[in-house]
Amino acid sequence: MPVIDYAGLPEFPMRTGITGKWLSAREHGATALSVLSNTAAPGVAVPRHFHEYEEVILVEEGRIWAELGDERLTAGPGQSVIIPPHTPHAWGTQGPAAARILFIWPVLEPFAPGKSTYLEGTPPAVS
Repeated sequence: MPVIDYAGLPEFPMRTGITGKWLSAREHGATALSVLSNTAAPGVAVPRHFHEYEEVILVEEGRIWAELGDERLTAGPGQSVIIPPHTPHAWGTQGPAAARILFIWPVLEPFAPGKSTYLEGTPPAVS
């Protein structure tokens, strides 16, 4: 497996106020795991959706809220949110600062057709 200089990878726009960069993906040689870094501006939110697999959110900077089913949680630096498979969820930034978040999925291409279902809004751009 090669060493990936992910600090040097460019970010790409995913949604208004959210940029991303793949830290682990097929194009880096990964065969079974995806890791995505997001930078999210204050006041942004991702609409309700669910995945066929577990999702782990790691908050590195800032604060986020996450809705899992009917429960609303908050998380800050050093905290994680584990979302079970098939659980409708949404998330967004909380407070006046931007957030930096890592997302981990046990699949490649987690937003490919048939892997994620959006109950509101549309899937992100994942260049």
